[in-house]
Amino acid sequence: MSFAVAHSGEGQKIVVMKIPGEDVNVLHTLIHEMSHARLEHLYRKVPRGIAESEAELSTYLVGAHFGFDFREDSAAYIKGWLDNARSEGKDLGKENLDRVMNNARWLINEISENLIM
Repeated sequence: MSFAVAHSGEGQKIVVMKIPGEDVNVLHTLIHEMSHARLEHLYRKVPRGIAESEAELSTYLVGAHFGFDFREDSAAYIKGWLDNARSEGKDLGKENLDRVMNNARWLINEISENLIM
């Protein structure tokens, strides 16, 4: 993704800054970074490959719910990070998938409740 993202410790403040000259889906990046915050990746000891996979799978599910096709970008991103995690002997398990589903459900509900139609 072509964004600079900074996390601050307490309060999980997320700062997303678009890199000049790059054309990337801002919504995709925002959902991904919100997922990191909701999944508490700053505070839990989770291998980076697993954390990135959880956040990106959440992003894909939320985007798909609202009619956005993140499939191509998400698939490549998840594959890359899962390959990394597997090289370290880690993989997504049921607990990770449950966390992803709960996070995606929460984000979908929050976004739906706050949509202005």
